[in-house]
Amino acid sequence: MDPKETTLLCLVLCLGQRIQAQEGDSPMPFISAKSSPVIPLGGSVKIECQAIREAYLTQLMILKNSTYQEIGRRLKFWNETNPDFIVNHMDANKAGRYQCQYRIGHYRFRYSDTLELVVTEQPGQHSETSSLLKMEKIGRIWWHIHKALNKEASADVAETSWNQQMCQPGLTFARTPSVCK
Repeated sequence: MDPKETTLLCLVLCLGQRIQAQEGDSPMPFISAKSSPVIPLGGSVKIECQAIREAYLTQLMILKNSTYQEIGRRLKFWNETNPDFIVNHMDANKAGRYQCQYRIGHYRFRYSDTLELVVTEQPGQHSETSSLLKMEKIGRIWWHIHKALNKEASADVAETSWNQQMCQPGLTFARTPSVCK
C-alpha cells in the first residue's frame, strides 16, 4: 500500500470514530410541559424542548395518523435557552403525543422522547373531580324524583293507620291525657 493511501485510510478511520463518539456522548434531549401534561379543555400549555448544542433548528411535532406533523419551529440563536412552544385552545384534536425534532445538519436529525398531553372534559377541572361532580348531580336528581313520587303517592292514599294511631285521644304512658291537633 502506498504511504499516501495508508495516511488517508487512518485519517478517515480516526475522523469516523471521533464523529461517532461525539454523537454517542450527548444525552437524549428532553421534552416537558411547563405546568402539567393534563390540560383543561380550552386551556393552553407551554412545552419546553431541551436545546442541544449542535442543532440550529428545533421543531415541535405531534403524532397524527401514524406520522409526525409540525406544530412550530424555532431557530437557535447565540445564547438561547431551551426553546418554548405554546399550544393554545387545547381540545381533543390537539391532545396526543408530542416530540421535539432537532436539525443538526442538512440531512441529520435528533429526536426527543415523546410527551403525552391529555385534555380534561371541563375547563379548569381534573377529570376525576368532574366525574365526582356528575355523580353528585345525578344523586340529587334521583333524590328529588324519589321525594316527588312519594308526595304524589301519599296524596293519593287515604289517611294512614300510622297517623290515626298517633292522634287517638286517650291516656299516654305517663297516664296524662294525649292531645291531637
